[in-house]
Amino acid sequence: MNSEEKTATDGGATPGIDQEQLYTTVYSATKDAMLATVATVVYLGLAAFFVFGGIDLAFSNSGTSSLVWGLGVSVIGFVIAAEATGVTSLLSRFR
Repeated sequence: MNSEEKTATDGGATPGIDQEQLYTTVYSATKDAMLATVATVVYLGLAAFFVFGGIDLAFSNSGTSSLVWGLGVSVIGFVIAAEATGVTSLLSRFR
């Protein structure tokens, strides 16, 4: 072994992937993670709109139909929030 050769800290095993492939993989994974985060925030905002809109509809007007529609809209908001956070997997079969 020459004195000019440097020993790798992991025992000298080559990783089997070049820098360009590694960069592409990391870039793609980071981009996907950032887009998933933005999508989750948007879905949670939409869910909050439905939940609070449904509560407002249920309690602002008098009548049974207003209460039923308001609770229905709120339930839809809770389902959207559950799907966005991964609590349920109702839509996973369509992906």
